[in-house]
Amino acid sequence: MNPTHDLKSKRWTVTCQDAADDTGDMIVPLPDDLLSQMGLVIGDTLTVEKQPDGSLTLTNISQATQG
Repeated sequence: MNPTHDLKSKRWTVTCQDAADDTGDMIVPLPDDLLSQMGLVIGDTLTVEKQPDGSLTLTNISQATQG
């Protein structure tokens, strides 16, 4: 994986990978700098929204539900 990163728009570009389990699911590898900037840790729950331009927007809903 060779992610590219645009600091102005906080946009990362990665290549999705086929899960290879005949489900049609995809694996989206998240670069370490993205995980760090989003404050993501194992166990967090993300929402994924497909945008009109085909990009995906990730939101950490675990942080929104923490008191």
